[in-house]
Amino acid sequence: MRSSPGRVPFQRIAVGLIVLGLLAGAGCGRLTQKDIATDALDPNNRADTEPSIAVNPENTREITIVAFSENWNSMAGAPVWKSDDRGNTWRKVFQIVQPAAGQAGPNDQKIDFDADGRLYIAELASGGGLFDYVYRQPAGADDSLAPGMSYGDDQPHLAVDGYSASPRKGQLYSPWLDFSQPRQRSSVSWSADQGANMNSVGAGNNATFSNRTTRISITPNGKIYIVYKIREGTAGAPAGFENVHFTVNRSDDGGATWSGLGANGISVHGSPQVQTYFTTSFGNSAKGKVARARSSDAWIAADPANGDVYVAYVSRAASGFAQVYVARSTDEGATWTSSRVTGGTHNSAYPEIAVTKRGVVGVLYVDYDDSGAATLFRHRFARSFDRGQTWSDRILQSMDPGPLANAASGFLWGDYEGLTAAKNTFYGVFTGESSGRTTPQLDPIFFRQKSCRWYWISCWLETE
Repeated sequence: MRSSPGRVPFQRIAVGLIVLGLLAGAGCGRLTQKDIATDALDPNNRADTEPSIAVNPENTREITIVAFSENWNSMAGAPVWKSDDRGNTWRKVFQIVQPAAGQAGPNDQKIDFDADGRLYIAELASGGGLFDYVYRQPAGADDSLAPGMSYGDDQPHLAVDGYSASPRKGQLYSPWLDFSQPRQRSSVSWSADQGANMNSVGAGNNATFSNRTTRISITPNGKIYIVYKIREGTAGAPAGFENVHFTVNRSDDGGATWSGLGANGISVHGSPQVQTYFTTSFGNSAKGKVARARSSDAWIAADPANGDVYVAYVSRAASGFAQVYVARSTDEGATWTSSRVTGGTHNSAYPEIAVTKRGVVGVLYVDYDDSGAATLFRHRFARSFDRGQTWSDRILQSMDPGPLANAASGFLWGDYEGLTAAKNTFYGVFTGESSGRTTPQLDPIFFRQKSCRWYWISCWLETE
């Protein structure tokens, strides 16, 4: 039977959709990677450690990164790395001003945007003590940022509620570690006025043991989650490891209290302890430089569509190798199911986790291979298309830091790096080996990867 003029047979439509799906898959799997530093932008060959990354939700072509790239002083600000073309080209904007006379920095820092595309940075300053500040954007995107009220102590992080349905859209949260107590405690400060004023609350269980490694995420209904570790000693643990519980707690009232999962929170791996790193010797010191791994073993993220919560954490397996696991909760943190991300044959650490709007989960981490003459550190990126049940993995870079003059043994890339997701794309940054530089060195290495299933035609049609 002949088809009517002007109509396309169903079979031809189906074939066309399959072809488009295959094309979509090719685009979705493409990895873009770039050293964002150049001799002109980094004439002093900074190590650029502990980077953080954020993408403007109002314009995903705009990407920002902070790292230890230059200090502020009384005359000039510290830099924010910026790209206006999805990471293809980069510039430095010196807009992080000295927050108070005599204070040095940046030290620990974390970057984020709000839903309207305004930039925020949590910064740690030192000088007569430790002081945290949240910087906000009071004017143009490249104008000097304004520091708010000082608060907190070591290791500040940051998350801004950007969900339109949230009852507290625009409220920001900064977890930090309170060193003033006899046993260090995970704490969170919140602000309803862009960081101008901060309200600080104890959030971790330090009744018996100290806390560490506090990370934060927000779900679409405005509930806030933290993960932290309870440090429970080294009995029975090998050198460089300690016994811990990776614990999640939840606030249902905008950070005012942290009892949504009970006063003591919920362990994501159940009742038994796990063993994680606490060392300045991640690697094989007999075969080259090594790294510090002390506050780099847990991260948390939420699915921006359905609110599922994911925690990536490090646990020493029965084989003796430290491995990265991901635990998922579908019931607001009450119960958790874990799967192993890594292959089981190498020590792994520094997990960062993010989730796209279609529920694809990504984990950035580092492992090392010391089977040869030198220790090779490998930054890797794993993805799960079935909500954490199975994982695919690729090496982003394999690096021997030995020849790199600004790679300091005991402090290679610091305690954390950067991974985020915007729409269907992952954006990340890690401290790795430079390319195209006169002096081989550590630099901030940016990467971008779109992550949708190969058969999702709609992904091909969407903008990033």
